[in-house]
This record gives sequence, structure tokens and C-alpha cells, in this order.
Amino acid sequence: MSEEGSLKFSAAEINIVLHATEDEGRVLKAIEDVLLVPSERFSSSPSEGHYKNRILLQRAILSSHEAGSLAKRVISLLNSADREHLSRLVHEYSDEKGNLYIRLDKQRMCQGRVSLSETDAIRIRFKPVKRYKPSGAIQGYVGLFDLHFNG
Repeated sequence: MSEEGSLKFSAAEINIVLHATEDEGRVLKAIEDVLLVPSERFSSSPSEGHYKNRILLQRAILSSHEAGSLAKRVISLLNSADREHLSRLVHEYSDEKGNLYIRLDKQRMCQGRVSLSETDAIRIRFKPVKRYKPSGAIQGYVGLFDLHFNG
């Protein structure tokens, strides 16, 4: 697979849950600075948490080209241990339709760093271009992660 890669996405969706104690502007600014996704791309909808606390759901939908750029950026900013973890366990980060799910640490993002996280995360779903064999997307993801092991 070349640096540009044959792996294409049809779109990406970024979802963030912001609690009442979090600074919405700070989180969105961090995403803009680190991942290069403008804060005005996010739409906001208020909701209620499990204990009736106020939460804000933020969502951005990115085009095919933007999704490809975001995937490359995220992978390049992850440390080698996180990239190797994704590559080794790619089947746990994707579904039967070939969607790739990456969760990034929200607090570290606010510190200008990118790392994987399972809790309080910025959730990104990369949607593959529809193909006859979705399982082929998983091999493409491994190639995407491996591109950056030596870089």
C-alpha cells in the first residue's frame, strides 16, 4: 500500500459527550488545534445524563476526503504502542460492516496529545467505501497502521 494508500472512507463521524463541568470551547479548540477539525463543524444537542445531570452531545460529520485526512492524522499522532495495539487488535475496533471505531482520550487532547482511551473519549467512526467484502477493509486498516510504524 502506498503512502496515499488504497484505503478510502466514505465519511467519518466524531461524537463527544461533554459534561456540565467541562469547558465546551476548550475541548472543541483542542480538537481544532490537534486534529484540524474546525469547531464550527460540530453541532450541539443538549441531553441528560444517567443521574439527571446536564450533558451536551457534540457531533461532526466529515466528507470522504476529510475522513481520509483525519485517519492519517490520528494514526500519525498516536505513539507506537497505541498504533501497534490498533494493528494487533483491529478486529476489536471494527464491525461486520467495516466501520472503524477509534476512541481518543479527551483530557489528553486538551493537553495537545493524542492517545487511545476507552472512557470519557472522543469517539470517531470511520465509514468505509462500500465494497463486496467488508472484511477487506480490516486488512486495509492494518496497512494504514503499519504505514506509520517506521515514520
